[in-house]
Amino acid sequence: MKHTKKIAGILSVFMLSMVVLSGCSGGGKEGNAPDTSKGDKGQVTITVWDNYGATTPIKPLIPKFEEEYPNIKVDFQEQPWDNFWDKMAAAASGGETPDIATTGLMWNPKYTVYGLFADLKALSGGKVNGNDIDSVYSEGMLQAATTEQGLFGIPYDFDSYSLYYRNDLLEQEGITAPPSTWDELVEVGKKLTKDLDGDGKTDQYAFLVMPDWYHYEPFLYANGGQVLTDDYKQAAFNSPEGVEALQFYADLVNKHKIAVNWTADRGSYIAGLKDGTIAMFQDGPYVMGLIKNSNPEQEGKWRISDAISNKQYGTHIGGTYLSIFEKSKHKEEAWKFIEFLSREENAIQIYKTSGAAPGYLPALESEEVNSPDPFFGGEVPLNVFRKAVEQGKPNPIVSSWQEISQVISDAVAKAVLNEATPQEALDEAAEQVNAILAAEQ
Repeated sequence: MKHTKKIAGILSVFMLSMVVLSGCSGGGKEGNAPDTSKGDKGQVTITVWDNYGATTPIKPLIPKFEEEYPNIKVDFQEQPWDNFWDKMAAAASGGETPDIATTGLMWNPKYTVYGLFADLKALSGGKVNGNDIDSVYSEGMLQAATTEQGLFGIPYDFDSYSLYYRNDLLEQEGITAPPSTWDELVEVGKKLTKDLDGDGKTDQYAFLVMPDWYHYEPFLYANGGQVLTDDYKQAAFNSPEGVEALQFYADLVNKHKIAVNWTADRGSYIAGLKDGTIAMFQDGPYVMGLIKNSNPEQEGKWRISDAISNKQYGTHIGGTYLSIFEKSKHKEEAWKFIEFLSREENAIQIYKTSGAAPGYLPALESEEVNSPDPFFGGEVPLNVFRKAVEQGKPNPIVSSWQEISQVISDAVAKAVLNEATPQEALDEAAEQVNAILAAEQ
């Protein structure tokens, strides 16, 4: 899934060139190639890079848009996840760019700092479909996409972590409510972790641990920690709060033995949900669609609740944004397409087609999106995720974020695998991160 893929091998590209704004090519054009996107009748073609995959809500809406705007054609280009970020890296060094792209908030900061995207606040006049931008998107989502240079993306879907749990398995143990704190997670987890066939090996684990920064981060935030200092100049994740959070995260596997360490070589953890290996996990709203499509036989068994807290509520903010490239020659037409996709009836398709949570608040508040979901026991799970995104924290907007996040992931993996203590792993990572940040200043 797009929000859980590692980004590798693209970082050095950005150091080669900072000429994003100096190129004279338009969207989908390179160098000084002639602009052939306008026909004799004034028709314009806008190019869209989309990394949504098979469940994209964008592609099915294009015929409707082109019917409404007959002078604008959409060249829709599906981009495989890994290939997409390679192309973004090349774009940032002066290569080909489209007019619009679906961009992942967790991986956007590098491109944003280098000025790859146009300021949508200025381009839009501060309004979307006649409404003030601030009134139709959550403050946190806008904050996560805002720098001194402006607003680099319009929220399309949002990602914030909440707790998924098998209600039927809790009921079998007489548990009437899901865990809400670290202590409760351990207590409930011991009841849910079982050897079901008597062979001396655990078959059912209470919780899922993934050795990466984005699954550790909610524990960091829940414990009052932060990734970087407020000025983004130093690592802060190796604070006492950060070390304690990683110790607890690793202890779920190594001490309490209630969590399975699901590493990348095992493939998608959706398989562990399907066969009953995993009873609880924390992740974003897009997983709702994955579970429904992969495990239809589990309808009615799953529920969603607030993310696990400790000293406070904790989750990060991620999601998909719609960004217009600074080099686009058709910014006005591209903005019309973004406004079209953001209309309530069209934004609802994000939920219906992909199972993700619309970033456009009128769609998120619509009756259709807020209907009881039989798969989740007749509850309205998006209400939980909306609370999460309103209280979550965006990732630091620094050009080296991808490199920093990988360093943190490596530290988390070392601690979970018992290759280093949490203090050792995070201190080593902090030294690397501080060196990275110093090189930027």
